[in-house]
This record gives sequence, C-alpha cells and structure tokens, in this order.
Amino acid sequence: MRFALLPLAAVIACVGFVRAAEPPALEPRAPVAGQPFDDREIAGYLEKEGRQLLAKGKVKALKKAGRKCSIPLGSQRPEKGTLSQVATQAEQATVILGEFFKEKKSAEIQFSCAAGGFFVAEHGLLVTSLHVVTEKTSRGFVAMTRDGRVFAVREALAADPVDDLVLLQVDAADDVKFPFLSLSSDVPTIGTNVAVMSHPDEHYWMLTTGVVARNTLWRGDKGVEHYVCVTADFAKGSSGCPILDDRGNVVAIVNNTQSVYYDDDGKKKQMDLQMVVKNATPAWVARGLFDQAP
Repeated sequence: MRFALLPLAAVIACVGFVRAAEPPALEPRAPVAGQPFDDREIAGYLEKEGRQLLAKGKVKALKKAGRKCSIPLGSQRPEKGTLSQVATQAEQATVILGEFFKEKKSAEIQFSCAAGGFFVAEHGLLVTSLHVVTEKTSRGFVAMTRDGRVFAVREALAADPVDDLVLLQVDAADDVKFPFLSLSSDVPTIGTNVAVMSHPDEHYWMLTTGVVARNTLWRGDKGVEHYVCVTADFAKGSSGCPILDDRGNVVAIVNNTQSVYYDDDGKKKQMDLQMVVKNATPAWVARGLFDQAP
C-alpha cells in the first residue's frame, strides 16, 4: 500500500490545528424542551435554582415514609406508539434529582446531581429508588424537569425498603400539572422491547433500547427482592429512571448493575470483564405503594 506525503505547508497547518483553544465560559442554563444542551451548564443551573429554594427554606431533609399512600393511581396506556413517541413522553416526565448534603468535615452544604425519577401523576408524584434518598448526610432534594423547571421535593409519601422504592411529592402549586407515565401491572414478558430514559454519569435524558432478558428475584435478609433484567444500557446516576414498553407504560425502574468478570476472587481481583447485567425493579411492585391502585 502506498502512502501520499503531505506538502510541508500542509503538515505545518495540520500540526498548528491541534493547538488547544480557550474553553468557552460555562454559565448555568436551563434546558429548553426539544433543544440540545450542555450537561455541565444544566447541572449548574439545577444547583443555582436549588440553592435559592434552600435559602427560602423550601428544601428540607426527608422524613421516613410509611408503606403505602392513599392517592389513586391512573390506568395503563392501551395503544402502541412509535419509539419516538415513547421517548418524547418519557423525556417530558423524567426528572433529574439534585441532593444537598453536609459531610462532617465540611462547613458548607454541598450539592450533587444524585439520580433520576419520573412523574406518575399530574400533581407532582415522583417514583425513584429508595437508596437515592437515604444517605444520612442528606439535607434535602430538588427536581428539574426537561423544560427547566426546578422544584423542591416536599416529602416522601410511601416507601418499600425491600424492593428499594420511594414515592416523593414535589412542592408545586395546585394548578401546576406535570406530564406523567403509567405503571404497568403486568410481569414483562422475556423479549419485550424496552426503552430506558436515564442519566448515566451526568449524561442527562439519554435514551437506550433493548429487550427484557429475564424476571428474577433475590432472597435476602430484608426479604424477597424482585428484578427485571434488561439489555438496554444504563449506568451510575440512572437509579430511579423509567424503563418503558412500546405503549409508553413503565415496566421497570432502574436499580443496579452487576459486572461479570471471568476472573473474580470476590475481593479486589477482577479481570476480563465479560458482561454487565442490568437490574431493574418491576413496575408492578411499584404499584404496591398505592392503596387505591386499580
């Protein structure tokens, strides 16, 4: 194979082209529905708006919730939609959860984009994973919608400590309505097409697709934990985000991943990663948070 040599002037031009430019200044910016965004800027915006709510006393540490709430839950969506339609519904109803916390060695209240969640009712009910909100250092949470609105999380209404679920209420006026997703009451069939709307490692509102791989359970000290395994990707920062079928119903909630290594001694030695199992909490379990679920 022959390789053409570039003229010296072209080589100089190419070498000069790689000189690093000054990075543009980042400013807190709200995401605009339907428009691209810089993840770093909207994280800054969530913190800025959240700190204003914190200063007003709107953000407070969550108290332990009971097992169920008496709020009625809506019915499932009966008709199939396109992937684009399902993605749009999921994007509008999925939030970023930001957490304020205070470590022992720090004098200041710190902030991080903790995870995700999604609305299950138009008046601001959110479902997410319980482990997202149970850190002892937590001072409270805020939620940001895809169109850039930021709300304090007012309280935890119900929780399932075995299957790792919690139902949250955002602090919004009575006339504020939110787009929401329906929870499926069915055990998802293996091979069902699914889509995940999540926030892997602060890559916000990312859609991935796959299928239901299996339904399983884990018998532990706390009780029986139920899981749906999917092949659609998700990663840290995605806990509490929705996994939907082709009707736009939530069939599961992102929970955890398990990395499978060929050589793993159970301690520090992990070599030759072979696959990552993606575990999610079934939506039919989440329906158990509601007393009046049809």
